[in-house]
Formats: sequence, C-alpha cells, structure tokens
Amino acid sequence: MKKSHFIIIPAIILLAVGYRFTQIIPGNFGTGEIIESPNKQYSATANEWFSESFWGKERHWFEFIVKDTFSGEVLQKLETDPIAGLYFGSRSNHRVTCWSEDSTEVVFIFPEVEIKMKLILESDSEKSSN
Repeated sequence: MKKSHFIIIPAIILLAVGYRFTQIIPGNFGTGEIIESPNKQYSATANEWFSESFWGKERHWFEFIVKDTFSGEVLQKLETDPIAGLYFGSRSNHRVTCWSEDSTEVVFIFPEVEIKMKLILESDSEKSSN
C-alpha cells in the first residue's frame, strides 16, 4: 500500500502542474506595431504586454522602443503602466505611432497622453560641441 503512494502522489502533482500550464501561457505575450521612419534608418515599436506567473501573479505593461534599423541598436526605450482608452496593435486598424518628416522624432499618440521621443543623433551632438 505504501509503495502505491510513491506513484499516486507524484502523479497527482504532475497532473495538477500540467493542468495549471494549460491555464496560463508561460512567458510574455502581447500585441503591438512597428513603424519604420520616413528615411528608413529607424523603427519605432509600441507594444502592449501581458504575463502571468505559475502562481497567478499578473503583469500588464506598455513598451516603447526606437531602434537603428541597420545595427539593431536600441536608441530609446520606455516601459510604462498600461495607458487606458485605446486598442492598438497587429489586430487593429488604429495606429499610435507617428514619425516626423525628418525622422528625428517619433510620437506615440493616445487619447489622454502623448509620448514623444526625440532622437539625438551624433551629427547633432557634434554641432552643439563646436
């Protein structure tokens, strides 16, 4: 009888863990948009992320990133709490990312707030030091 406990208890635990993993998606998941700058040198990403730990702790956040398209270097990055009032991303026709015509600034536009990222380029910093 005691030997069967060594098989039954681990089997129950394994089933419970397996069941829990069917309820959550391990890791981060979300939606977003990537918009290339007019000069094609940069890309701006706006993402809405969700995650849930095995124990039920939930996290929901927004992430805004500006990258150099060619090198992949992250030039600007900002994480915030969720911004209410707008659904955007790969399954939406609404865009929140707007580049300036000269590709030096990107604005993420939401109904109640705008997030503006100005690119400080090497040529700009060289001009200001002369």
